[in-house]
Amino acid sequence: MLGRSIAEALGAASARLAAAGRETPRLDAEVLLRHVLGLDRAGLFVRLREPLPVMAWATYEDLVTRRLAGEPVAYLTGVREFMGLDFAVRPGVLVPRPETELLVEWALGWLGQRPAGTVLDIGTGSGAIAVGVATHLPPSWDGRIIAADVSAAALMVAEANGVRHGVRNQVCFVLGDLATWCGGPVDLLLANLPYLRPDQVAGNLDLRPEPVLALVGGEDGLDLIRRLIDDAPRFLAPDGALGLEIDPSQADVVAGLVATTLPDAAVEILPDLAGLARHVVARRRS
Repeated sequence: MLGRSIAEALGAASARLAAAGRETPRLDAEVLLRHVLGLDRAGLFVRLREPLPVMAWATYEDLVTRRLAGEPVAYLTGVREFMGLDFAVRPGVLVPRPETELLVEWALGWLGQRPAGTVLDIGTGSGAIAVGVATHLPPSWDGRIIAADVSAAALMVAEANGVRHGVRNQVCFVLGDLATWCGGPVDLLLANLPYLRPDQVAGNLDLRPEPVLALVGGEDGLDLIRRLIDDAPRFLAPDGALGLEIDPSQADVVAGLVATTLPDAAVEILPDLAGLARHVVARRRS
């Protein structure tokens, strides 16, 4: 392997990852190599014909081997892009997914009609939703954002990401079980809670390194979502809204739960970029 060019190392790693069944082998290989060399995408492609230094090759080989064993790229590099921002992540915290960006975009659209308000992000994890909303709101928005999680370790990562993107003073970080600690009123409730079944995680090599606490939501995946929906009338403002990320198989059930619990709300199921039902949103009509 020694003496190979950067292009050859990239091609070899991509082929190994593809043979192992990784979903995005070329992208994974490129992101890891950029991380090792400290280059952006343009910088990497400018240097493709150059030899890969021996020490860089050893580091790259180690990262690719760990990726082949199932470790997420984000854990290997320590960052994951979300809403155009680099979020720090580490084992014990769920890696932000692209589909969650759609929930943030929906939230920003709803908040665009409100110059102020209270936003509550339950199960914040790395802080992707709360920090993503905070960084994309206009400077004139005069409200508050609360990010809560039951995991102290996750909350530390979320707070660090708030500092990283300059919104630490705009987001309040709370350690707590769902919204049981919240007295309300909350104008916008957002949540990407654990929603997978145990069997969905057990056979998925890519999910194995991520925290079960952030993935599995009980036997049908809905334990925490049910609890949050049942509690929503207590703290959600009469003209408030909510947005929940779900597994596509749960869309009708979750929409029904929201409609029953908040009979004054208009409920919608929103698709992700693949056309799969991914979010249930509701707007209360005071």
